[in-house]
Amino acid sequence: MERSIRTDKLKSIVQSIDRAAKKAGIKDLRVILCGGLATIAYGMEERATLDIDAEIDADIKTIERLKKNIRFPAELSSDISRWSMIDIPEGYRDRVVPLDNVKTKNIRIFLLSPLDLIISKLRVFRDKDIEDAIFLVKKFGIKKSDILKASKQAIAQSPPSTELLRFKKSLQYFLKLAYKK
Repeated sequence: MERSIRTDKLKSIVQSIDRAAKKAGIKDLRVILCGGLATIAYGMEERATLDIDAEIDADIKTIERLKKNIRFPAELSSDISRWSMIDIPEGYRDRVVPLDNVKTKNIRIFLLSPLDLIISKLRVFRDKDIEDAIFLVKKFGIKKSDILKASKQAIAQSPPSTELLRFKKSLQYFLKLAYKK
């Protein structure tokens, strides 16, 4: 049976990652949560996820040691921008938001900024990703112009591909949904 991670479990999940880091002999690890877990951390109460998606500031051996000790399915990478043909706008690591409401000893937890998280959600564009992005727009009052600017940057720095065409269509559809009058 797969375990579902909800808002009430966020603290225990973060502490579980912290314990996994300790077990793996890892100290002062920078972790950027993205995906559903980041949306949960931003307060989407009804959201659940089955895995941990995170960028880990580490080499592959460290990532392997950490993953081996985490109790939940986890997608870990040293560069989450490369998870898609559409890049997250440059500088996303500088815009992360610290997750301060959970104390840790071996890791420092951050969340992908709301705007960068929206772009990452639009890259995948499943129904739950659209719901997450709309939640973030409403919660943080993100302007349509900010999403357009970030999307333009993401497109400009991404490699040329037909995926750019799909992303542009998805973006237009999302903007109609998120900014209905």
